[in-house]
Amino acid sequence: MAKKRYRLTFRTGITILFLALAAALLVSNTETFRQLELSLLDTRFRLRGSIELSDSPVVILAIDDQSDESTPDRWPWPREYFARAIRNLNRAGARVIGVDVIFDQPDRHGDRSDEALRSVLEHFDNVVLAGKIRHTSGRMELNTLVPPHKLFRVEGGRWGLVSSEIDPDGIFRRYILRQTHLDTVYDSFVAEIIQSAVETGSGSGVEVDRDHFRIGSYSIPKFDRYSFLIDYAGPAFHFPYYPFDNVLDDTDFDLRPGYDIDAFDDPGDPELGIPPGPLYSGAFRDKIVLIGSTMPELHDDFPTPFLETTDETGVKKKALMPGVEVHANALQTILDRRFITRLKTAYQLALLVAIGLIVYGLSTLLPTLLGAIGTVCVLFAYSTAGLWFFVRHRLILDMTSGIFIVVFAFIGYHLVRFYLTQKEKRLIQGAFSHYVPEKVVAQIIENPDMLSLGGESRVVTVLFSDVAGFTSLSEKMAPDQLVDLLNEYLTEMSEIVLENDGIIDKFEGDAIMAEFGVPVHDENHAYLACKTALEMQHRLAALREAWHEAGRPLLRARIGINTGEVIVGNLGSRNVFDYTVIGDAVNLGSRLEGANKQYGTSIMISQYTFEEVKEAFHTRQLDVIRVLGKKEPIRVYELVEFSGNELLPEKNRSIRLFQQGVARYGERDWEGAIRCFQDCLKLDEGDRAAAVYLQRCKAFMECPPDEAWDGVTTLTEK
Repeated sequence: MAKKRYRLTFRTGITILFLALAAALLVSNTETFRQLELSLLDTRFRLRGSIELSDSPVVILAIDDQSDESTPDRWPWPREYFARAIRNLNRAGARVIGVDVIFDQPDRHGDRSDEALRSVLEHFDNVVLAGKIRHTSGRMELNTLVPPHKLFRVEGGRWGLVSSEIDPDGIFRRYILRQTHLDTVYDSFVAEIIQSAVETGSGSGVEVDRDHFRIGSYSIPKFDRYSFLIDYAGPAFHFPYYPFDNVLDDTDFDLRPGYDIDAFDDPGDPELGIPPGPLYSGAFRDKIVLIGSTMPELHDDFPTPFLETTDETGVKKKALMPGVEVHANALQTILDRRFITRLKTAYQLALLVAIGLIVYGLSTLLPTLLGAIGTVCVLFAYSTAGLWFFVRHRLILDMTSGIFIVVFAFIGYHLVRFYLTQKEKRLIQGAFSHYVPEKVVAQIIENPDMLSLGGESRVVTVLFSDVAGFTSLSEKMAPDQLVDLLNEYLTEMSEIVLENDGIIDKFEGDAIMAEFGVPVHDENHAYLACKTALEMQHRLAALREAWHEAGRPLLRARIGINTGEVIVGNLGSRNVFDYTVIGDAVNLGSRLEGANKQYGTSIMISQYTFEEVKEAFHTRQLDVIRVLGKKEPIRVYELVEFSGNELLPEKNRSIRLFQQGVARYGERDWEGAIRCFQDCLKLDEGDRAAAVYLQRCKAFMECPPDEAWDGVTTLTEK
């Protein structure tokens, strides 16, 4: 019989759409996803790539390590260095010079140095100095204006604030163009440079309206009330850089021996292949020159959207951007009118509704699988459109709300469809899930023939877990307290089994028996069982902390895992049966759980399980044992941790020493084995397995085993 398909009514679809829209807007505006949106913006920057700046009007004169090494004085330099640099830059034809260094105190080198800088500032009107608003927090939060020293605030001179705006994730994406301090408005460093470069006179400063900042003819879209978004041209050191000492090094200034070549005013010699110096090369002619630090020890560098870059060899690396280049990017953004804007709210909402309607159409007209594929295509198309609009039009689409409207709409539509089409199945599942695992119920629903008796042979992994010392513990606790503690433990452990696609075969008091790879075959059943065991131990450790604070007993569990061929199916009478597994592999798994007791371990796996998971986990070989009721020996291992989780160096060394000791034990090298196990115990005095081997080795030294000894340990207890 064909399954009946239920269609959503348009009214229901619209209701789901607007609920999905509300949820998408609500979730995307949480702090976590606002930061995700910013990260996605950075991704668009990186996918767009760098912008060519070979003809940029902005160049950077770097206060770099080379210059600090070559100048007679080490940083902080005398102000007369800056005076000479400004004079030489003007000789070289610089249009505007911005100095991203705050001269708020008199020069420690003396008044003469300050007077030299003051004289230059009075002579040239194309220099912009830097100031800032210092924010201090403590018992009181204070904002203090730090302008250039009064000596340098000459008539007709300019200075601007270099304060930056950091986003919640620590990235610098925005630039503040004006700030207010004690009812006085101060323009930014970049705003003053632009006014000096393109305006005459003092200008009217930065003007503000509802949506824009205005500097002369430049209308700059607001990203928020205080700042605009910088269109970064590329990663750090993308702008043209020149070392500071190249501008200092004229015929009248001596650098340190080995550096002094009078590079600035060297006309060069084409015949000898010697390029001209900055005075003649035109490197600074009609340029806006920004002077700032690139020395790492000055910590004037910041993370930007291009923080993570890939070098020429394809290696990913992180590179902070010097603060002076942040100013350069802000300046370049304005000069090129390369402004990034966000899609207006009304248009963004309309776009989200349209996307939701598309998902509605896919969900109602197509089967679930095709609808899911179509929905993935919608997500891909929206993401591609977001990148295209950013690259071609510098327009930002809100990505997280777009993704969430697709996801929530798809989930909403299919939840309702599922409710309509699966009502009868839910009734069956609700009735049976109290007695058998959900996966078995699901197969019964799809295949009612499973209700008949019978089984099949299959390779699966079984897990047995038991609480250590539970019998003695139960004698000391009141029944209601014992039941509460046990229920909490079993609930937490069983949830982990189910989360890893295992089924709980049965509970026997405090013991749990679970299988992996049934009833639905999964090739990773051994991995899932080991993953479950580690997660159970990790969760139990967290529970012990809570129980300790509450003054409750601290439970510890032992787990045994084995992989092998079993009979799986419904076993029992015609009226009462159980979905379970039987066979030697099951019995061995149960014996391994008990064998932990002898070695003081928490999780023991068989050699059959080890062969399936050895690349995925840290393990150590424990022993070759013969369990009770079995003739053939088996190699067993302790499951330690996921291979992706780094072990402490001491733990790594302890495992290596233990394995060396086991190897020497098998070779009858008792003295060598004793040394290994003693070293293990020095690293971890609680390593009972090492203590057991140490005791055996000492006993064998006194009374060596006969020639027939094969190193196998026969266990006499379950």
